[in-house]
Amino acid sequence: LQPGICEHHVLADRTRPMDFEIHGVEQVEGFGDGNTPMQRFEPFYGAQPRSWHERRSAFYALRRQPRRLSTGQRRTGPRSSYVGSEVFLSLVDGDQAPYPHQLRQLGMQLWCSNRDLPLHMPVGKSSTDFVLDDGGPVAAIRCVAGPTRPRSGVTAGDTRWRLISHLQLNYLSLLEAGDDGATAVREMLTLYHDPHDAAARRQVEGVRRIASRPIVRRIPVPGPATYGRGLEITLTCDDAAFEGQGVYLLASVLRHVFARQASLNSFTETVLCTLERNEVVRWPAHLGNRPIL
Repeated sequence: LQPGICEHHVLADRTRPMDFEIHGVEQVEGFGDGNTPMQRFEPFYGAQPRSWHERRSAFYALRRQPRRLSTGQRRTGPRSSYVGSEVFLSLVDGDQAPYPHQLRQLGMQLWCSNRDLPLHMPVGKSSTDFVLDDGGPVAAIRCVAGPTRPRSGVTAGDTRWRLISHLQLNYLSLLEAGDDGATAVREMLTLYHDPHDAAARRQVEGVRRIASRPIVRRIPVPGPATYGRGLEITLTCDDAAFEGQGVYLLASVLRHVFARQASLNSFTETVLCTLERNEVVRWPAHLGNRPIL
């Protein structure tokens, strides 16, 4: 640890940084000049009760970002199509301010992957794909499938904050002026797709606008004709972002999502439009999950 530096790059092996990628941090301990741990750090975004959090004052927070190519990699290219990510750790107190310490170094227990090394495995090119360290009555070990393409881990704090923001979506979020309504829906959709899937990310960005206006329709309930107030929600998407799959399926799912956000004694009527074709489909009024009084 160096004074004046509040964020530290986490490396599993400094001599081979490209062969290991940090998947998760299990334990963090601070050491002084000796070999005895002086301070145990807990995850700042850990799922513990507030009383537990208030009794402790030493925490660590993680930040993950895509790995930047080195000068040599930019000149000759990376050794594979997967570059991976890097993890940075900061020590904070209970107020998320920099943690005051007299520590010299940190010791960590990490979950690591081999980054892109599985992509270089010569699967099926020799008499066996794996060998035993101590030997045994095994002639060959074959890899039936895979290895799959590596993926970067997700920091726990980012995931939990995104899940919490998901709870804020309601019909008022859809009434926001400008692109704020579409932004809320896009942020919600990012929780349900692989962040490394470029096609899914492109489809999420293809949700361009969401507009709403109050309407009056006959409510689809048994008995005498009953009319009520609701929202007409116009979803505008870009056809180019859904090439090969179409936008109808996503809009059909969002129609039910919008209905779940309807207020008491209300409904939603979803209209799908695209930048190229204007109005594509208009679904009938859909009651929400709340009971009709």
